[in-house]
Amino acid sequence: MNDFKFQSAVLIFLCWMFTYPVVAQQHTFPKKEEYLHLLERAAKENKPMFLVVHQRDDQFIPFRGSVSKKAKDILSTQFVSGIVQVDRDKFDHPLQRVFSLDKPMYLFTDKDGIPLLRVDRAVDGGAELENLIDSANTLAKAETLGKLTAEYRKGMRQQSLLSKILRYNQTFDQYTDQQLLSDYIAQLTIEQLNNFETVVFLLSCGPIYNSKSYLLARTNSKMVDSLYSSLPLHVRKMINNRIIKRTFRESLEKKNFSLAQEVGYFAYTTWTPNHLRASNSQAFYPLEYMRLMKDSVSYIQMARNYYDQSFYRVDPDSLSRIDFAQDRQIQFTRNRLLLDSAQNAEFKSLVGKGRKYYQDDQATNLNYGAQQILAFEKNNPEVIFDAIRWQKKTIDLKPDVPAFRYTMALLLYRVGFYAQAEAEQQKALELSKPYKLYHKKMQSVLKQMQSRLL
Repeated sequence: MNDFKFQSAVLIFLCWMFTYPVVAQQHTFPKKEEYLHLLERAAKENKPMFLVVHQRDDQFIPFRGSVSKKAKDILSTQFVSGIVQVDRDKFDHPLQRVFSLDKPMYLFTDKDGIPLLRVDRAVDGGAELENLIDSANTLAKAETLGKLTAEYRKGMRQQSLLSKILRYNQTFDQYTDQQLLSDYIAQLTIEQLNNFETVVFLLSCGPIYNSKSYLLARTNSKMVDSLYSSLPLHVRKMINNRIIKRTFRESLEKKNFSLAQEVGYFAYTTWTPNHLRASNSQAFYPLEYMRLMKDSVSYIQMARNYYDQSFYRVDPDSLSRIDFAQDRQIQFTRNRLLLDSAQNAEFKSLVGKGRKYYQDDQATNLNYGAQQILAFEKNNPEVIFDAIRWQKKTIDLKPDVPAFRYTMALLLYRVGFYAQAEAEQQKALELSKPYKLYHKKMQSVLKQMQSRLL
């Protein structure tokens, strides 16, 4: 039900979590390559690039079906092609610095790596891929972002030029260059800053929260407030997410924890009055900052509270009830949520249909939290026992997921509960039978546990 599919800003950085890997496709085309190597080749051979970029595992399948001979021939001869796997923890990767990578993408670029065409949905390797190649070749002959960027670097600052670059940034879901945005805003008049469409455009560019550009875009605060109340929900989400992601990116680039806290506060305001979603969002960004900065002591302290309060102690139906109330614009306070008889009847008719979504979301988050405990503090029994509690609830919610059983097995092994660990790993092994490569991995881990070599 759409009523229950709320896209929490908290999950921006978790959206590529897999329950388990899929079976690898043999003779994959194109081959897995390092991005900088591909970029060097493109410049040397003076060819555009075709990239499949993802943050998943080594068994990632790049296309629906096999790649047609025609597409393979063109991509092999006219393009520099490769599959680029980006570790989501390496926030300084060149592609992470430029693009918001919420999902796998097919990316056609010029020889300098500047995008021509980006597709964020699964693509068939046959006629659909051939059509995308034709589209990329056509776009390359027109006014491209690369050509516009070259003019900007030469010192061109016409408002029309800057506007086109900023629109391309949104089209390709790139992080906007804040200097370029500042150059654009500097040319606007007060009248333009009071224009509805201009302000929507500026906020959609993703200015850093509380930066000069952000504050200028909000010159007319009353108009901005009315703007947010009148824009469609998907547009408001897009604007808020671009501001959140760009600001968090800046906090990582500048190693600025205060900015991570600020983006947490901004995320909090986007969820008001849904206090639970709001508090989760506010806590997430400082937590994620510490995780990516590898600050183990601070991360563990914050993570124990975050996963305990945000997911372990929350009932999925209670969360769906709060979301239901917000979706219906029903007034509620932090401590009380009262539905009238008609509203309560509607909620009861929907809650069962949306329960799986909430259970999946909660289980995935708790499992992720437990995995991070293993990554940061695997030899601290006190902390591990917290993660075991989370993982028990994960398995209660989703008992048939092999990856969840595997995480529990590792946790139990770390505190010396070897028999229980082997039992959980045996369940993971049985549940993973349909997934050949993962099943093989589960077998190997079980043997290591039995030999006490893990």
